[in-house]
Amino acid sequence: MHDDVFAAFARACKVEEFALTEHLLRAIEVIARQQDDSEQLNAAYALLAQTVVRPRSDARKGKQ
Repeated sequence: MHDDVFAAFARACKVEEFALTEHLLRAIEVIARQQDDSEQLNAAYALLAQTVVRPRSDARKGKQ
């Protein structure tokens, strides 16, 4: 399940759906605590950091 949540998180980052990204990150945090494994959590934080510092993409153009 964690891989599915992470994949959805990565996709949400890619299309800059930050409200959804926030919820998925919280789910990743819960899973990481349950599994006592922060590898994917660290990857999620890194991906989010890369997403918010890169120039805005055209992914959201035309969306309202």
